[in-house]
Amino acid sequence: MGSTFQGIEIGKRGLSVHQQAIQTTGHNISNADNKHYARQRVVMNSMDPIYDPAFNRAEVPGQIGQGVKISEIERVRDNFIDDRIIDSSSLKEYWGKKNDYLYQVETVFNEPTGTTLRSMMDQFWSSWEDLSNYPEETAHRAVVQEKAEALGSRMEDVYRKLSLLRDQSNREIEAKVNHLNTVSENIKSLNEKITKSQALGDNPNDLLDRRDELLQELAGMADITIGRSDEDELMVFIGQQILIQGQKVHKIDLVGNPNNDGLLDLKWSETGDTVLLRKGSIQALYEIRDRILVEKINAVDALAINAMDVINEIHKDGFGLNGKTNVNFFEQRALATNTFGEIDTDGDGLNDKTAVFRVTGRTSLDPDRPIGISGTMRFLKASPGGETEILVPYSKDDTLNAVIKRINRSETGIVAYMSHDNQLALKATTNPNDKKENFMIRHLEDSGELLVGLTGILTASGISGSFDYRKIGEINKFQSNAQDITLTPMYHPSSFFKMSDDVRNNPANIAAGRGKDVNGSGDYNSPNGQKDGSNALLIAAALREKPVMFDYSKTTDDFYNSLISRLGTEAREAKQEYTTQNELMVELENMRQSVMGVNLDEEMANMVQFQQSYNASARMISTLNEMLDTIINRLGV
Repeated sequence: MGSTFQGIEIGKRGLSVHQQAIQTTGHNISNADNKHYARQRVVMNSMDPIYDPAFNRAEVPGQIGQGVKISEIERVRDNFIDDRIIDSSSLKEYWGKKNDYLYQVETVFNEPTGTTLRSMMDQFWSSWEDLSNYPEETAHRAVVQEKAEALGSRMEDVYRKLSLLRDQSNREIEAKVNHLNTVSENIKSLNEKITKSQALGDNPNDLLDRRDELLQELAGMADITIGRSDEDELMVFIGQQILIQGQKVHKIDLVGNPNNDGLLDLKWSETGDTVLLRKGSIQALYEIRDRILVEKINAVDALAINAMDVINEIHKDGFGLNGKTNVNFFEQRALATNTFGEIDTDGDGLNDKTAVFRVTGRTSLDPDRPIGISGTMRFLKASPGGETEILVPYSKDDTLNAVIKRINRSETGIVAYMSHDNQLALKATTNPNDKKENFMIRHLEDSGELLVGLTGILTASGISGSFDYRKIGEINKFQSNAQDITLTPMYHPSSFFKMSDDVRNNPANIAAGRGKDVNGSGDYNSPNGQKDGSNALLIAAALREKPVMFDYSKTTDDFYNSLISRLGTEAREAKQEYTTQNELMVELENMRQSVMGVNLDEEMANMVQFQQSYNASARMISTLNEMLDTIINRLGV
């Protein structure tokens, strides 16, 4: 015969189970607005029945039920959707950060309206054109000074704001990496608590939710991969390196890079190896800081040094109202401290390189006539792995213009053009691999006579007569006069775009006049009166029309249009990709919430159901109590 009190135990279990179910429902309702909370569900199973199959059990009907029990409180979540969200978070934050910064870069340039570099350049060009018509008037000279000052201020302002953005991105990298380490430590602490809880047979659902939230936050900063194969040890990878392994964290350090202006690089603390990233906000900040902003600063530097050098080149050949000549319009600040262009690049106190930006030949030529000689020019172009040799051949049927086009299309790191005196000029471009070597001619070598006897740039043919910047004293390899050689400017010439003191203090020194060739030698070596404005016209043409090569672009307009077009393309791509990834994240979040989100209507229905079941269990105990009262107090035994 079964126990008299057996039914009470079943009722008690019913009360306990449905009380826990109601508490779980209340926990779900209170977290309804927590998007990282996964709803929990009480899994109910029946207790093991009486009796177990055996030969010695009582001879009564077996498999008598003993009520209900809670086997577990599970959280409703889809790991497949979670992994997709983690992967998408990296891309969303990557493009979001790029979109934010590129918008700020566009604001710096402020095209097409407002006080822009383009409008300042146009006004500066117009002032020279006006001066060519009225070279004797001081008022027009004052306008040239004013527009030069305005252009210089705007140029310096653009550089300063881009540099500030670069510093800002570096500080944000520091903050993000410190936060990444903090989040990693928090995940490690949660791993410890989760492991202990699971070892006791519990389901630490709230701790797991909190860990998943931190993993998603971590994914926004770096492209992580989560290893779930080991039930006892969660692993998080960045690339092929382990960031978190159960209860151990591999910390990431921030190390200043002396070759990158002291800006911070990410290194693994234990090995010192570079942390390799592909996505996430930190990688976006890296690309913004070390590629996008460097490209834009290099472009502004190229615009500044080329504009200054072209104007100085023409201005020095002209005459002022007072007859003064060989005066620079813009201030020149060379990287070298001596007239030989020698610099110390390794910091040992000894000069080891020759830094030259432009060299112009001695001979005036007709660029459309066949050159009548053959040979091959050899250049060394900077590449990520070192240097790449580029050979540019020429033959006797080529014109000098054809050779110039061949050099420029080869993108050797050196561009060529014909100066205002129809002399061949060669100058360096920016170095995409090392900004410290911007505007340095690396190597000039000619097996024939084009750069030697024809144009008058090098003193000799072959290797022995070649110019190589990795040596000192190389400036002696040039035939050119000292005034036809421009040394490499100090770093970031856009930060010191200023008129020379001679021009700023005395507008009469502005060389608007070309002068005249007295003896027919082709050298304009004598003033031609105060009405001479032909030199101002040459400067205006060089600023707007003449292909004087600004990096690999022919004119200032070509160069600046290319800069703004590229920026616009990058910004548009970032915005489109961010919009796409954001919409995908919204869709994935909706999918996830459809699985794990709390439905208040469903929870209220469950609450009513559990309440009724609780009441029924209580009613069962009350009924059994009455039965026992009958047996104990009323049978009269």
